[in-house]
Amino acid sequence: MFGYIHEFNDYYIKLLQLAAYSKDNSDPSCKFSYQSQTDRELATLKNSYQLDTIAGHGDEISQWKNLTQWLNGRHPHGNVQPPDLCNAVEVLKLSDDSPVTMNCYVLATVLNEMFLSLGYHSRRVHCRSYDAYDLDSHVVTTVYSKTYRKWLFFDPSWNCYVTDDNEMILSLQEFRNRLMNNLPVWVNGNPAESEWSTFYKGYMAKNMFWFSCPVDSEFDGQGNSHCVLLPEHFLPMELTRALPSNMKHIITRNPDHFWIQPL
Repeated sequence: MFGYIHEFNDYYIKLLQLAAYSKDNSDPSCKFSYQSQTDRELATLKNSYQLDTIAGHGDEISQWKNLTQWLNGRHPHGNVQPPDLCNAVEVLKLSDDSPVTMNCYVLATVLNEMFLSLGYHSRRVHCRSYDAYDLDSHVVTTVYSKTYRKWLFFDPSWNCYVTDDNEMILSLQEFRNRLMNNLPVWVNGNPAESEWSTFYKGYMAKNMFWFSCPVDSEFDGQGNSHCVLLPEHFLPMELTRALPSNMKHIITRNPDHFWIQPL
């Protein structure tokens, strides 16, 4: 199958139910790093667009929501090729006069760099499907909440996040688990089901079979080393191919290693 098919919603959920992770502590841990907000590129980004003003002075979650909404307003989602220079400064320049469509990879990259520029630990996470012939996938931004001691995700492509039925914002892992167990998930904290929320949850169910992200989260970082979280007994075809000498995949099947708290 190529892309999301609404009629396959139950199939996507069933795949997640069959795709358990391992808790084997012998799996390698990824030594993630996060660029300092004081580095020149991130300081330039923050000051050029007054991101601290856009974020506001509320709690961390309200700041992340404000930044996600602002980015989505400048760059709505579309299936277009990324620009040659794919970092937040260069991408945002393109929308100084009017909104410019960008794909999910670009948007997640920009939001990640925006979060880093304000001193938050964040990552760009690639959400992948089971099907090796599915050419569609999705990319979001995760940011570590010191308040809740977990990774929360924001989707700048559609200016959204998800919560449980107590309005507690969810991590990707919690989102995945709740779909697996048929527990309520509210898109943007809204309990009302709509065509959009049904689509979004089904689309993400398809794309949360496995995850990967760069080990080093940094400005203009394409990521030569990636940490990959796979279910037990699953190895995607693309990870069986030889990599260029400057690239590396670190595979873990233990979600505690992938979602490790930043140092």
